[in-house]
Amino acid sequence: MNMKVRMEVFSGDPPCPGCVAILALADEYAKKHKGKLEVSKLIGEEAVAKFEEYRLGCVPAVVINEKIRIEGICPSRTTLDNALREGGL
Repeated sequence: MNMKVRMEVFSGDPPCPGCVAILALADEYAKKHKGKLEVSKLIGEEAVAKFEEYRLGCVPAVVINEKIRIEGICPSRTTLDNALREGGL
């Protein structure tokens, strides 16, 4: 069972401070878990369809393997680590 974990990161455009922070974390985690974690950044207008599909209420938000894990805040590394572990990473 060597599936890639999918992390979708939602941000506003222009990004709020929380969105800026979560986008930076996404880049860091993509490098840290290269080959095991697939990171998609969905920003502003381009993200609206997915945002509505997941019925998200606000950004920043993180969806892991199609489950909303974080919404409305930039998570701490510990929170993000836990969410990814629950997601199978």
